[in-house]
Amino acid sequence: MTPTGQHLVIGSGASAAMVAWTLARRGEQVTVLDLGSRLDASRTAALERMSSRDESSWDPSDLQLVTDRAAGGGRAVPQKRVYGSDHPFRDLGQVAGISGGRPDTNTDVVSSAYGGFTNLWGAQVMPFSPGTFRDWPISWAEMEPHYRAALEQVPLAAEADDLAEAFPLLAARSGLPPLAPRTEAVLQRYAVHRAALRARGVTVGRARLGFRANDCTRCGLCMTGCPHGLIYSASQTMDQVRRLPNVRYVGGVLVEEIGQDHRGAVARFRELASGARSELHADRLFVAAGAVGTTRLVLGSLPGPPTSVRMAESRQFVVPFLSRRGVADPRRPDARDFTLNQFNVLLSFDEQDVDTAHVHCYPYNPAFLDALPSPLRHPALSRLSTEALRRLTVGFGYLPSWASPSIRVTARRGTGGLPALDLVPEEDGKRPALLGPTLRRLARAAPALDLWPLLTHVSVSGAGKSYHFGSTFPHRAPGTPGGTDRWGRLPEWDRVHLVDGSVLPTLASTTFTLTVMANATRIATEVVDGRAPSVVSTSAESTR
Repeated sequence: MTPTGQHLVIGSGASAAMVAWTLARRGEQVTVLDLGSRLDASRTAALERMSSRDESSWDPSDLQLVTDRAAGGGRAVPQKRVYGSDHPFRDLGQVAGISGGRPDTNTDVVSSAYGGFTNLWGAQVMPFSPGTFRDWPISWAEMEPHYRAALEQVPLAAEADDLAEAFPLLAARSGLPPLAPRTEAVLQRYAVHRAALRARGVTVGRARLGFRANDCTRCGLCMTGCPHGLIYSASQTMDQVRRLPNVRYVGGVLVEEIGQDHRGAVARFRELASGARSELHADRLFVAAGAVGTTRLVLGSLPGPPTSVRMAESRQFVVPFLSRRGVADPRRPDARDFTLNQFNVLLSFDEQDVDTAHVHCYPYNPAFLDALPSPLRHPALSRLSTEALRRLTVGFGYLPSWASPSIRVTARRGTGGLPALDLVPEEDGKRPALLGPTLRRLARAAPALDLWPLLTHVSVSGAGKSYHFGSTFPHRAPGTPGGTDRWGRLPEWDRVHLVDGSVLPTLASTTFTLTVMANATRIATEVVDGRAPSVVSTSAESTR
């Protein structure tokens, strides 16, 4: 196909990488504008030394440097680190001016990192169920090939099980590494009680993870950053893209305004090093700054923006489980378990697996020690803490956006730069309505699975903490007011495409990164194929 023109892509995270890859491999000219913060030199050097040596000969100081964790304790989920660094959250201007409506509201919602938040994601890779798309103007049949295209980049480790009935297993490249004893015990008990559990709407299955499982050495450092780089990051795709001759990468810039004029789409940005402001024009602009980053750009750039928009979230809750039957101490030197999510519990409240809660279960990782009650961390109670760890599983659960409180995003525009944002949770102080039925169902399944939820210790994370948020400018069917068309375009701009979580119509309870990637791939593919006709004249100025 003959290339259609010049394109700008904002960002380097999951959606940006897939758009750039899709455009570039079709011969399009692509310029990527990105903040692009990186891991510091000392940690990078330590990782290089570790990856070139056998694990038994790792320098303890290198190991300590790249496994430092944020302070834990209590029930709040601490900010995650990657290789001991908080650089994905480093403020290079992208979060300055964002405030929360409550003390527990997460405001670290836009990443400055090269690769975005995929530098420290949990690597869970699941699609939305086909039934979820009943509320979308795009069908499952239209999305499926783009899920598969995204999985050409993501090395999926997964195995066929009951979860595949609701969430098709699209392109697994390998099985999972050997599972922890607790996971094996739960799966075995599920197999024995499968019929009764399924009748209650409970399905248990193995995790689906985006990492090169066949190369896993089971060093146990998954949650602090794989020393061998086996966990997928969008930076890996972007590295491939940047090696192509038709791609230009411009790092160290903060895009402050977007739009279009008589010359086409435009992005106006500030160079971080010098403070100089510049602009670039192109035939098309693909905005992939993450749901909040993109929303901020739109609200600061539209000639007549709404005062505020509603942002949906798949709200996160944390539930610890104890088992009556203990396993061997997971800290023993010969345990060698990988510490990513190992098994999932799906709780379905309808026949199409749309109204669901999804719990990602972790048998053990070193952060568990930080989360134990302070008395159990005292050396005098080491035997008791060991018994707790032999029985403990931690579940990170998610509810669908339509059963979760939303977040009101209000922009306050100034005289230049990005507008200030207020993120105010729209909740009444009560727990989400679906959480109660979810916990009751987990409690009823506990005797069969030997997985007993500690209901007194369930916590609901603050607004924005799930990182599963978006839908500020959702795709709408033709003729439906509000939101964007199927190509992520607002009525004011026909050459500007929003391609990240900001345009997803709904957010299911399963992790949404794969769906973000697939939808971004779909938009870019359909644009290149000429399926996004121009509907707005560019003869008139469309930016402020």
